[in-house]
Amino acid sequence: MVLSLQHLALGIPDLKVGADFYTTFGMNMREGRSDMLAFRCDNRSHDEVVLLETGQRRKFHHISFATDMAGFARIEAALKARGLETVPPPYPEAESGLWFHDPDGNLVNVHVRDKDKGAAEPLPEINRPGLQSRLNARGCPTPDTLKARPRRLGHMILFTPDVPRHVAFYRDVVGMQLSDRIVGDYAAFMRTQGSSDHHVLAFLNSPAPGFHHASFEMGSIDETEVAARRLFAKEYRHAWGPGRHGVGSNYFHYFRDPWNGMAEYFFDIDYITADATWQDEEWTKKDGMFLWSADGPPPPDFGQNYEID
Repeated sequence: MVLSLQHLALGIPDLKVGADFYTTFGMNMREGRSDMLAFRCDNRSHDEVVLLETGQRRKFHHISFATDMAGFARIEAALKARGLETVPPPYPEAESGLWFHDPDGNLVNVHVRDKDKGAAEPLPEINRPGLQSRLNARGCPTPDTLKARPRRLGHMILFTPDVPRHVAFYRDVVGMQLSDRIVGDYAAFMRTQGSSDHHVLAFLNSPAPGFHHASFEMGSIDETEVAARRLFAKEYRHAWGPGRHGVGSNYFHYFRDPWNGMAEYFFDIDYITADATWQDEEWTKKDGMFLWSADGPPPPDFGQNYEID
């Protein structure tokens, strides 16, 4: 029923700190009220990260999805059938549409909006064993040709103490589909209706709810690592990578944000078409999390929920 992920929102203690991180990350800032900032990638027509100054430690605030009129009606009917109440928008500039809570109390928004597909980019010319596409030309990009900025918010992960319960809720009420799981109900990865990235929302087991990371698509591995240099130069903390996930297949590089959440650059994620017969699989933690990584297995705090007191 939902067709795209629109934005996530975090409550944070200091907007200036958030502004520096997300602009260094490569996003464009839009000022709203005195207690709110919003960020979007180049050429996107909607906000993708919203920061609300709440005067407290960082806390996940809400997630927003878009759908069409038919999907909106189905979600509204599913909420009513289960006796689930809607609530008013949480602040004056918030999206319209439906606002409701998931089983962990996370605030969810669904509104009607066309899917923002973004501009298609040309295929790179890459030389492979026995197949040379790039002839008589240097392949290394130059600084003036390398964009090194994220194109879009692709997916995010939330902590939850009950992964199966959330899979059922987002499948039966929000209309998402299960793509893959990690053994022992450790994690589950869900996509939207229609053709979709392998996952736009995932759940990771934790004793309490919270925000794990948001992930943004880059144009190449070169772009990812040049963008990473900006964060290193400002002394933001490297979290994990670069490497390649098993679940979803994407290349990754994670950095800690100023509040111990994470922001990920990704490239080359699996894409599942609307007419595909896709069977979700159960992965081991090791195989699901990475095929390889420049710094080995994930660090001990990679799955730590910093929203827990």
